[in-house]
Amino acid sequence: MKSESTVNVTEAQANLPRLIRKDSFAISRHGKVVGVFLSRDRIEALIESMELLGNPDFIQALKEHKSGKSKFYDVSALDREMSA
Repeated sequence: MKSESTVNVTEAQANLPRLIRKDSFAISRHGKVVGVFLSRDRIEALIESMELLGNPDFIQALKEHKSGKSKFYDVSALDREMSA
């Protein structure tokens, strides 16, 4: 985490209502991080990423995309094809 998103324990106690509006922050004691807050949205995004990265089909599609082998289709053409 970036240093601007790290607060010490005293600051966290005094400013918790303001801090929890942030996406994430770390809490330090004596200069060492002792805790981390992650918003619900951030946690859900991390879980979704882990689920995707655990899916072999997704990993294959990601490799194909990175190598330039992905095929892209015009959505309107696909709609016409599907409704035909």
